[in-house]
Amino acid sequence: MKTQRSAAYLNLSPHAVRRLFQVALTGLWGWFALKFFLAEGKPATLVASALCLLTGVVAAVLVFLSDLSFIAHAPEQAIDEYQLQQRNRAYLATLRYGCGALALAWIARAVGGPHAGISAPVLDNFLLVLFLTLLIAPAGFLAQRLLADEEAPAR
Repeated sequence: MKTQRSAAYLNLSPHAVRRLFQVALTGLWGWFALKFFLAEGKPATLVASALCLLTGVVAAVLVFLSDLSFIAHAPEQAIDEYQLQQRNRAYLATLRYGCGALALAWIARAVGGPHAGISAPVLDNFLLVLFLTLLIAPAGFLAQRLLADEEAPAR
């Protein structure tokens, strides 16, 4: 069965999607981390934070518009059995990623105790980054899975 995808999706290779996924993760989580170091007398940190956010969001949008994102979010009838199997593996990896991120946040809060500095804006930033990365994670993990299958020796 051939994949029925919309012409609105970008035809990016798995290599390109994987690289964009890595850039998006680095940019978005880098923005979140740099927000902790913002101070009045450090405009360079503000510029670096803004560049991380801009780079991360642009890369995330490109991943989300890729045809691998279509496969990752398509109904079962629109993809073949191999693509369905790969998509399910990508969903499992996404679930692990999301649970791991939430567990790390919980551990950071527990270790930091009442002095952890987890305010409402920090929590909002964390949830924003987690939301954006979870939207693109199935396509990113699908690209990684497809590349791993290409590199594996034939049996």
